[in-house]
This record gives sequence, C-alpha cells and structure tokens, in this order.
Amino acid sequence: MRLLLVLICGALCAQEDRRLSFRSIADGTMQPYRLYRPARVPDPAPLVIALHGTGGDENTLLDSHPSLRSAADRFGVIVMAPLGRGVTEYRGIGELDVLEALRDVRSRYSIDERRIYLTGHSMGGTGSAYLAMRHPDVFAAYAPLAAAYSYPWIARNAAALPSLWIGGAEDAEYYHRGVAPGVERLRKFGSRVVVETLPGEGHGGPVKYFERVFEFLVEVKRDPHPRRFVFEVDTPLHGCAFWICVETLTVPGRIGTLHAEAPGGNRVEFRPANIAEFTFVPDETFLDGTRPVNVALHGVVIWSAPIPLDSQLRITAGWTAALEKRVPRPLTWRTHRVGTLPKSIAMTDGLGAWIAEAMRRGTGAELAMYGGWAYRGLPLPAGDVDIVDLIQCSRPFDQNLVTVRLTGLEIQQILDDNVPHPKKDQPLRIDTPGASRLVRAAGFTYSFDAAKPDGQKITAISLDPVRTYTVALEAQTVERESMLLAGKFRRLDYTTSDTSLTMALYGYAMRGGL
Repeated sequence: MRLLLVLICGALCAQEDRRLSFRSIADGTMQPYRLYRPARVPDPAPLVIALHGTGGDENTLLDSHPSLRSAADRFGVIVMAPLGRGVTEYRGIGELDVLEALRDVRSRYSIDERRIYLTGHSMGGTGSAYLAMRHPDVFAAYAPLAAAYSYPWIARNAAALPSLWIGGAEDAEYYHRGVAPGVERLRKFGSRVVVETLPGEGHGGPVKYFERVFEFLVEVKRDPHPRRFVFEVDTPLHGCAFWICVETLTVPGRIGTLHAEAPGGNRVEFRPANIAEFTFVPDETFLDGTRPVNVALHGVVIWSAPIPLDSQLRITAGWTAALEKRVPRPLTWRTHRVGTLPKSIAMTDGLGAWIAEAMRRGTGAELAMYGGWAYRGLPLPAGDVDIVDLIQCSRPFDQNLVTVRLTGLEIQQILDDNVPHPKKDQPLRIDTPGASRLVRAAGFTYSFDAAKPDGQKITAISLDPVRTYTVALEAQTVERESMLLAGKFRRLDYTTSDTSLTMALYGYAMRGGL
C-alpha cells in the first residue's frame, strides 16, 4: 500500500514544465505559451500570468530569470507565460492571446478563480496594468515591473485590486513618470497600492525579485460577487465587468462611467454618465431573478419585474428597460465595427495624418503632430474597421494626450529636427514599416528637402511664424522626447488632457472619420 501511495504521489505531484498552444479565434493559428507547475500546488491552484517584455517571447521569463521558478515552488503557484503575439503591449491581438491562453489553462488544470494574478516586466509590466484595469472581474491582484505607463483614465476599475509596482532607481526617468499618474489615481479611490524603488537597479532589476512579487500576490483573493463597483469605459470593446456591459457611449471619445450597487431588498441602483445603453444580468448570489427585481437609475425605479435566468435587461437612454435573450460575453476581438474603408491605410501612406487629425479633434487643439518613432502598429484594413484595429494601428503608445502652446516658428524648428535622416532614423528590428522621425501633421501642411542643411530643411509651411498655436501631442513626446523637440525637451509647459490616444481615435472614427 505504501508503494502504491508513493507511485500515485509521483504521478500527481510531479513538476511540469510544458510548451503548450491554443488555436486562436483571430486567425486560426496555433499560438504558444509556456506553463510551469511546481511539484506541490493546492487544488484548486493559484495562477500567475507572467508577461514578457519587448523583444521577448513565452520562454524569456521562465528561462532567463530563476527567481520566477523558485517563487512558484516556494508559494505553490502555477505560472503561465503567453507569447502575446510579439510587440503588442498586450493590447489588441496581444490581449486576446493572453485571455485565450488563460482559457486553455483553465480547461487543463484546476485553477482557483479567486486567485488569478498578473505580473510582467517592461512591456509586460505595462500590459499587466492594462489587463487588470480592463478585467477586474478576472484578476485578483497585479504586480507591474518596470512598467512604462499606467492608464490613469481607467485606473478606477482596479480600485479593488491590490497592486505592487516595482522599478529600478536607476531606470530612465520616463518610466517613473509614466507610472505616477495611474498610481496617484488608484490611491485617490482607496486602492491598496505599493510602490517600491530598488536602489542601484536599472530597468532589468525588478525581475530579480519575483519572490517578493509572489509574496504580495498570493495573499489576495478576488471577490467574485461584488455588490458595489464603479466601471470606467473608454470604448465598448472593454465594456463588460461583473454583472453589467456598457454597449454604447453617449459621446464616443469621452469616458463613460457606471456606478453599480445592490443595496439589498432585491434592488439594484445605477448611476450612468456618458452611457447611452447598457445591459444587466442579475448576480444570483444576492439577487433573485424569479422575483421582481427593482432596477433604479439615478434613484428612479425603471423596472420592477422578474428577470429569467436565460435573459438580460437592456437599459437605453430615455431611460427604458426591456428583456432580451442573454448572450455570452465575447472576448475582446472584432466585436465593434466603427466604419468601413475602401482600401487599407498604412503609416507609409496616410495613416499618420489620420491619427494626428484624431488627436486634434479629440483634444480640441488647433493643430496636432504625431511622430512615428518606435512605431509598431498595423495598417487599418480595407473593409470593416473595428475598435481593435484602432488599438493596433497606433501601437505601441497609449497615454493621455497633452497640449502645448507653440509659435509657428517653433513648430517649424521641431519639424526640421525630425526630417528623416540616416543618423536620426534608426528603426529597431521590432518596428514596423513607417517607423521614422517624420512628423505627421493635422491642421496645417508643410514640405521639406532632406538634402538641405539643418535648420533649412522645411521648404514651405502653412503657419504664421509669430502666431501661437495650441498643439496636441502624445504624452511620450514630452516625457521621453519620442519626437525630437529642437532643444525644447523638458522646457515645454504642457497640459494633460482627459483624452487618451485610443479614445481620440475611437471618437474620430465614430463621428465619421472613416
């Protein structure tokens, strides 16, 4: 009998290091991920999703950083490392790959749904924040390592998720500046946020400390049935959380906010802002759909009747409510058409100018300038264009846009500084066609001759040199000089807008920009 028990334990408790894959719903391809299971894990087991950085793959963190395996062994945690489809910042198809890999892991292993966590390094750190804030009904906590930025406009979604942000004290300043706005907003709404700066460490330092990361994460258990939450939505692609789905925004390109609460007595109360339509499915742990459910908007009851198990309630501006057949919540992939294009548009043939115009409209600025430094986006496709396409056409950066005040002459000097030149244009192997210092403009036109000397390359410009203009820029421009600023870096007085790049693109597309 003892020998039999030993054999059983050997089979059930063996350590696993597996290279797995799933078939993507996006294109039917088999997409890889890596899974490490320690010899001893509880049943069900906690899961940490570890996201690699720029230029890495599903093997990078497990093969190159021993502290990840040792942390998994010490705390009895399964680790899943997805590919994320390359350099995507885990947005668009990168986000989809993480969610599909998670679904595949759930089908193979007994996973504790209350203890699914996120961490990652650099691009993966940024991605872990992005995914946590988009899916607070999936993840329990997250730990971004050397993240580049922090998505402050949706940070409130993660108010109930503890987070640990680790950066190296010697890392570039723009990493710390990019993280600060999201952390500040999380703290504003009472989130448990820990920020640790490692003395003497640079950008790669945080990956040495996975045991600290796991120690923080594994103590957290997600509440799967919150009776009160606030959800912020920048586009309907990410409109679902817990027992609601935002279907339509009143003004596309602006944040929609939904306060949801079930105070008791088979009643729910909603306070929507900039939301034209949403759906509601009662959480059966505290609402009985077989009895009348009282649904109130801004304190006024608009529904008082049962909601059958196979139904959901659609609430539209007005406000009216009607039952409809319940539908499964889709993954974040090509579910929201925003327009149609007769032909594909790439960064090399007009996409940059389109993005700049969206930035100008989204901020209300007179002009906009969009640079293609480190561009890793995809063309907008011919035919139907989806919100996902807007996210993917503008990779890698997505932050709140900023506005600055510049004279026509100062703008001309900046344009001159960014005219393509072999010493200034040195795209990385991970960049896509169109990556260049060349500035794409909205609200004005200009021409250049790259052969002319510096300071004389702009041959024509439709701006008054002495007039001052309000100009929209990416935040990366003023944080890390992603667009050369003709000596004005860290000297520009800028205002951070309430509009992110994705919001600007979505708002422009929905208002007829496509």
